[in-house]
Amino acid sequence: MNPEIPKFSGEQEKQEKVIVTGGTEGIGRAIATELAKQKHDVVICARTQEGLEQLKAENQIEGIQLDLGDTEKIEDFIRQGSKKMDGATILILNAAVPGIREQDDYTFRVNRDAQRVLVESAADLLRVSNGRIVFLSSPQAESPIRDNLAYGQSKRETKNWLKEFSSKEKNKNIHIFSVNPGPVDTRMHDEAISYGGAEIRRRSIQIKAEGKLRDPQLIGRIISKMSLTGNKFNPETDEYDIPIANNEVVVISSENIDFEKSLVSKE
Repeated sequence: MNPEIPKFSGEQEKQEKVIVTGGTEGIGRAIATELAKQKHDVVICARTQEGLEQLKAENQIEGIQLDLGDTEKIEDFIRQGSKKMDGATILILNAAVPGIREQDDYTFRVNRDAQRVLVESAADLLRVSNGRIVFLSSPQAESPIRDNLAYGQSKRETKNWLKEFSSKEKNKNIHIFSVNPGPVDTRMHDEAISYGGAEIRRRSIQIKAEGKLRDPQLIGRIISKMSLTGNKFNPETDEYDIPIANNEVVVISSENIDFEKSLVSKE
């Protein structure tokens, strides 16, 4: 194991202070609600105030309205969010736009530029807390789809930038990794079918027809556990006890999903 990477046990007892971007629907909502259920402090951002109010009414989650395309407002979001929690220990970079209905410049502004501002704005807090950054990557970051290049390229550039950020000496105590959740049943996938170009639409229809879309609630549970422990699932022990290396891209496995399904069925 790289000695620069902190060791984490499978259980995380301390109360974390977590900032989640895009927390009112899909995977982000699942992550935020799972963390709140475990009594961790959570602050989210989202574009619509209505979604924030609904989530706050149902859970102990603080929300701040923010369009990540307005990058000049991000530093204030981090400042407000961390003030509500008296600090920050984990930053989960969940929010992204699919780049299907959006213009390319907006897609890059949200999926690349905003991610950098979020990290840089939270960096001092995370250095103090020996914190963690979790970035939701995508299969398209490695294999871009021809008629959706802006999305894949922006995700890839963010992943590479995080690696560069992590290599700086002053950031060595911030644990950074990416998670590839695979195909998930979210609005992003619906938009691909309804509005996407020929290639992405064909792929999305095929994935849905083959029943390969994953439940966002299960994916959110898995990401929340990895975010809290810094570990990934071990199918040999049925525990989250394999330390995630800095800059590692964790691909969520079918074994991991089946394990979470079995836990849900017992709850």
